Amino acid sequence: MRTFEWRGPAPRPSLKQRLDAAGWKAIGAGAGVVVVSSARPRLPAAPKSGPWVWLCEQPVPVDLLRLAVEQGAVDVIRTGADDWEARLLRRLEESLVELPAPRVSGTLIAHSAAAKALLGHLAQAARTSMPVLLTGETGTGKEVAARLIHEWSERRSRTFVPINCAAIPNELMEGELFGYAKGAFSGAVHGYDGLVSAAEGGTVLLDEIDDTPHALQSKLLRVLEDRVISRLGENAWRKVDFRILAATNRDLKQLIDRGMFGEDLYERLSTVQIHLPPLRERQEDVAPLVLHWLERYYAVEEPEPAGPRVRGATPEALDVLRAYPWPGNIRELRNVIYGALVAKRAGDELLVSDLPRRLWQRERTGSSVLVSAQEVERRVAAGTMNLRAERERLERLALQAALRRADGNAAEAARLLGEVGRGTAKDPGGTVRTMMKRLGVSPRGGA
Repeated sequence: MRTFEWRGPAPRPSLKQRLDAAGWKAIGAGAGVVVVSSARPRLPAAPKSGPWVWLCEQPVPVDLLRLAVEQGAVDVIRTGADDWEARLLRRLEESLVELPAPRVSGTLIAHSAAAKALLGHLAQAARTSMPVLLTGETGTGKEVAARLIHEWSERRSRTFVPINCAAIPNELMEGELFGYAKGAFSGAVHGYDGLVSAAEGGTVLLDEIDDTPHALQSKLLRVLEDRVISRLGENAWRKVDFRILAATNRDLKQLIDRGMFGEDLYERLSTVQIHLPPLRERQEDVAPLVLHWLERYYAVEEPEPAGPRVRGATPEALDVLRAYPWPGNIRELRNVIYGALVAKRAGDELLVSDLPRRLWQRERTGSSVLVSAQEVERRVAAGTMNLRAERERLERLALQAALRRADGNAAEAARLLGEVGRGTAKDPGGTVRTMMKRLGVSPRGGA
């Protein structure tokens, strides 16, 4: 018997009969897929994890539908529509389909839900030969993601050619990418096939694609459409078999509106678009990343015989690292850890005092330690703000930090949380225990 979690009024007899006939049983909690039933089109509380389906008796407005999908809904079904019960059964059957787990290197850190979801998207993209546009803030690991797509694809035995478009002068970029014939220009004493030809049978990554000269974009579009290139100084076109990936930390739509990037090229590159989450949305990955960079540092820099060898960070230092917004993301975290290790004189733990002042003196500057006003402004302007999810994330982080500091004691955690934790209850830990149950947090501060 296959099970799913049902939330809301009991299913109708006709639906229950169809579910029984198909071997499905509704249970209270604990199943992999959740079905949420409601009478009115009001966005229900999304499950903490896993796919879910929203059944609603009334039509759901498009804005609510988008919000539901953003929060993990795989489908929104209006009960009473033609054959809606069969549609629900199809969604349940689809929830059983499991994609093979990607081969993840032991050095790749992906403990958070956001990182695990990213790996799933990269693995799906690797199974095709479609162009992929990787977007995300600087330092989020776009080249690492591109290499994973290459390694997980059928082209893994061939060449991976990363090309940093920002590092090549505009006047030299066409020749670097597509090559040139002997005598094509002054100094071309030998012919050159170009970087794209070097990726024959493999993968090309155009990093910082937004820095591609506008004049070159038309030729690049032809190359992507027909997989043919023409060297400078030649009129002949020749076929090249390669898979194209592109990456950028800028909003290409805005560049298109300003006439700085071609819309046709954008549409061709973004057949599959994958956004890499910033480090501040991957709180569970901070501690493992710190250990990772510690190991990487000592793999290159052997400590002096009498010098310290740091093996971890104190809970207080990790709290400071988690609270920092990391505008430079994983690359900035790496540099912070390396810099702290260079300056470390004694001890086997990273302390708050070992970290740069900008991480632990932010409160004195007048900016909020917990919330970046600039980031809120950016998300609201971009239409990507999810206030309820952000509020819940902040509650969970504060609760986990308090429980770790209180060694699992709910009353002491309530005292550390302040007014929200204590309230006016006679049992000061009562509110904390309620929060733990609602947010799915263990007494030791884990999930």
